[in-house]
Amino acid sequence: MNFDIIKCHGACNDFALIDEINNNYNFTEEDRRKLAILLCDRNGAVGGDGIVFMSKSQNCDGKMRIFNADGTEPEMCGNVLRNVGRFVMENFKKDEVTIETMKANYKVRKVKDIFNGVYTDEIELKAISFNPTDLPLISEKDKVIFQPIPELSVKEKFTAIACPNPHLVVLTDEIKADEIEEVGIKANSTKSVLPQGSNVNYLKVLDENTVYVKTYERGVGFTKACGTGMTASIVACTIAHPEMKNKPIKIYNDGGMIINTVVENEEELKVIMVGNATFVYTATVKYEDNTISVSNKKEFVEENESYDKFLEFTNAVEK
Repeated sequence: MNFDIIKCHGACNDFALIDEINNNYNFTEEDRRKLAILLCDRNGAVGGDGIVFMSKSQNCDGKMRIFNADGTEPEMCGNVLRNVGRFVMENFKKDEVTIETMKANYKVRKVKDIFNGVYTDEIELKAISFNPTDLPLISEKDKVIFQPIPELSVKEKFTAIACPNPHLVVLTDEIKADEIEEVGIKANSTKSVLPQGSNVNYLKVLDENTVYVKTYERGVGFTKACGTGMTASIVACTIAHPEMKNKPIKIYNDGGMIINTVVENEEELKVIMVGNATFVYTATVKYEDNTISVSNKKEFVEENESYDKFLEFTNAVEK
């Protein structure tokens, strides 16, 4: 079987996009899981944090299904949603589209570049819940906000948020990767607390308009960035720092930077996310006998060069 991909990323959270809107590839469910593992292998021909299948939707402009590097299927990903939105907007020649995901539909629209030459769009994230059963998290509390979870850490206080992916957020003054990894591993192996595992995010406030987030992602491990992780993190941050609500906050990560605005009033809580949707290259993949090979690779040279300059700029920020 041969099929085409677009390698893309949002804040260096990278994926292979597979277009089933214009192609009838007839993937089985087992194919999708196997392809996620094969394509995401960092020692293989493609590499990535996950893959996404774009298909037609009965009620929206398009539908997406994501598979992590380990073959599991998460509910949503903000970074890949921006790329899917871009593809669908370009496919249908629109400036705004609605994308169907596992648990909610999301609007995506083209906006001004976040940095010169860096394609940027905006998404609205509304499916945000503090109910532990939505992660799920085994807890007697109706909300877990800055509370200890002894099975994961004896010192940290966690905030549990589903958006709709499960997330635990820790606000900290110092980011230590080894500690985050330890908590992340426990969060995804302690089934008595988190039956389906969880993403783990540590957030450090840099100033009144700027934060830094590092994420250990369920099914992947450390990623350069996690869209829903940055969403959950900034929501938790604004609980501790309400002065940061209703204004754009720069969220730096290991893959760049996005801008999130937590909008909260009596009627709703939502996050407006603005960030890159960068296409890296197109290629043809041959999938046969549980192996893959890649041909016809064509890079988006100018686009990648622009993002490299943006990354140099974001890396210069003291975190």
